[in-house]
Amino acid sequence: MKKANAKTVLSALLGLACCSPLLAVEDPRYFSSKAVGATTADFLNLPVGARASAMGGAYSAISEEASAVYWNPAGLVQIPKLSAVFMRAQYLEEISYQYAAYAHRLSYDTVLAGSVLLTDIGSIPQTDISGNTLGSFTPRDSVYTISYSKAILEFSDKDIDVSIGVSAKYIKSSIVSSARSYAADVGIMTYNFSDIPYRLAVTATNMGGGLTFDKESNPLPLTFKLGAAVNPFRNMLVAADVVMPKANRPNLLLGAELATAPNELTRLCVRAGLNAQKMRESVGGLSLGLGATLHFFSLDYAFIPMGELGTTHRLSLTFDFPFRSPIFQRRDRTIFTKMKGISFK
Repeated sequence: MKKANAKTVLSALLGLACCSPLLAVEDPRYFSSKAVGATTADFLNLPVGARASAMGGAYSAISEEASAVYWNPAGLVQIPKLSAVFMRAQYLEEISYQYAAYAHRLSYDTVLAGSVLLTDIGSIPQTDISGNTLGSFTPRDSVYTISYSKAILEFSDKDIDVSIGVSAKYIKSSIVSSARSYAADVGIMTYNFSDIPYRLAVTATNMGGGLTFDKESNPLPLTFKLGAAVNPFRNMLVAADVVMPKANRPNLLLGAELATAPNELTRLCVRAGLNAQKMRESVGGLSLGLGATLHFFSLDYAFIPMGELGTTHRLSLTFDFPFRSPIFQRRDRTIFTKMKGISFK
């Protein structure tokens, strides 16, 4: 039965992986280097969480706390009773953005979550067609997301976890005028507790209508991802994401994390990541970061150089209750069993 389940899950993942590029051929202008600038709402691609950012964004198969709302909603079922994350990112020039997410376990196999992303681009002088100053305006963007994640119990046992997640987004962008839209994300994730534990993931994000300023509508940055991560050693994690964005050609993200645990409730981590697209475009591509977990709290920092554009910094705080152990180091490997002593009401 276990082999049958594993084969079924693998077939489903491969099926979605094959469908992604087929869906991508909706228009030959998209999903290639010729499509740069063909989509709008690029703020939807701003990475959240300092841990994920430090690992180069190779996070679709890793996300297992509240930030999974952004990366892969299927990972939400791996939280303990509740999880919350708060992040501030100082981007280029005066641009900054903030992110907050909260996830709550409804039962041993379902989780409900929500998040908000806010950007602040700063004040920009406004002029008319003749160059006369009319004052200033402050562009701002916001994304509100609600997510639902559920374990696929028919495919899960003590050796494998399988889950699915869906998200609905409300998107608002304000420049001088405002535009609104709706979008959806979907993800599948599987954890295999073999001798060398590994994870697989498939996601499709920003599926929806475009944003319309004035009369012209531009599509959202639809993106497909195939993710994998492996724990070759107990305190080492290596991850990779193949990204297929509607507004560019396929990209490869790589990330790694090394950790040490002075005691059961404390973890110290060092991280690094690589973004192949940014390296091709000479806007950085390497990311570095540090993280510390003490009991219920994790504090993470990411440093991301962007070539001649400057450097960016991200700082995030994650709260997990009860203490969230790394997934392949838990006493009870699978999360999809009723937890003793925890009430979900």
